[in-house]
Parts: sequence; C-alpha cells; structure tokens
Amino acid sequence: MLAAEIDTVHQRVWQAVGHYWEPNAIHGHGPDHAERVFRMGLRLAEAEGADPIVVGAGCYIHDAGMRADIGRIGHIERSLEIATALCEEIPELAPVRELLMTTIRYHEAEIVFPGQLPKEAVCVRDADTLDRIGFTGIRMTLQYGIWIGRPVCHPTDPLCREREPDLNGFTMDYVRYLESLPQLLATPLARRNASEKQKEHHFYCNEFLSGFRQGLIRDHEDALKLVAAQVEGLSA
Repeated sequence: MLAAEIDTVHQRVWQAVGHYWEPNAIHGHGPDHAERVFRMGLRLAEAEGADPIVVGAGCYIHDAGMRADIGRIGHIERSLEIATALCEEIPELAPVRELLMTTIRYHEAEIVFPGQLPKEAVCVRDADTLDRIGFTGIRMTLQYGIWIGRPVCHPTDPLCREREPDLNGFTMDYVRYLESLPQLLATPLARRNASEKQKEHHFYCNEFLSGFRQGLIRDHEDALKLVAAQVEGLSA
C-alpha cells in the first residue's frame, strides 16, 4: 500500500476517534498524547519492519476508551470495542483485525503477554511507554493526579526515597515509579530515545526536591509550572 493510502486510512481512524480523546485532556490523556504516540509508533514501525497501518491505527485507538468521568478504569475494554466497530467501518482494517486488537490489549508496558508479542504490538507498546517517560510522562501524571484528587507528594518524603511508592496515595510517588519503565522497552530505537527522557526525569526530580525544600512546591500547579519551565528551557 502506498504511503498516501496509508495516511488516508490513519486520517479516517483519527476522524472516527478524535472526539473520544478530547475530553480526556482533563487528566492528561488528550489528543496531544495520541499524536505523540502516533508519530513515534510510525518511526518504530519503519525501524522494525512492522505494518504501519496496524501500528498507526493502534496508536490512535489505544487510549481512546478513557473517559473524563472515570479515567483509566476499563479503558482497554472500551478501546477494544471502539476498534471492533472501526474494523467494520474501514475496509483496510478488517484483514488485520486480530493484530490490531492485540496492539490495543497489550499497549501498557506492565501487561504481560503470553508468548512473543507481535512486532506491531511492540511498536505501539514502546511508543506509549516512551511518552510516559520524561517531561511528557511527568506532565500527564501530574494532570491525572489533579483530576483524581491525590496529594502531590508525601509531606516528609516527597520522592519516596525511604518508602515503597504508594501509587494511589501521592502523585510524585507515581512519578518516581515511572523510572521503572525504560527497562520494559523492547526496541533499540525506543531505548535510545528513552536515554534522553531519563535525563529529563532525573533533572525534574532534583528540581522538584529543591523547590519543595524551599517551600516553592506546594501543590500540583506548582509542580506543573516546574515542568513547563524545563520544557521552555529545552526549546530556548
């Protein structure tokens, strides 16, 4: 299939699912996340020789099942339902239906796959995981923390250096947990990209701790401003 034809399929998928993503910007999983994962997914597909139709569609659908009212709860099942409907509406997806479903069902790095994961699913999984690392992942985690109503951090051990991370208790505990994700990446290109994102992560945590000790980090909004300042510094 020609590149223009592939692009047309991806455009049709996005036209069908974009409205699912838009409300989820409230907890950090809006269209910007979808687009970043999509772009990286196609780069990985090219590097790994994976089917770009499947990878691109999987990236656009993987978190479409999230909702503004209940967040992540049940989102994979809802994303699979969306994918099922699209396979009936878009002829090019019908022959790759099962492979597309696999990319969505196993897109989270923490979900164990029973056997060897198809390379298309690996590409979607690595693309999503990469976006959860570095400044993009920290920003999404902070936004989710605001939405769900968690405290930003533990009052005396803000980066859980003397505790096991309490992922449901403090947002910054979850930020520290993100440090475990690079080891779950499977492709060489994703691992190379992760090295820079890990530097972002460590830099942010150090800046957060310094700001916290000075009384400059009091809530999620302060923590988000710190992310924005670092991103602006990189682009300057």
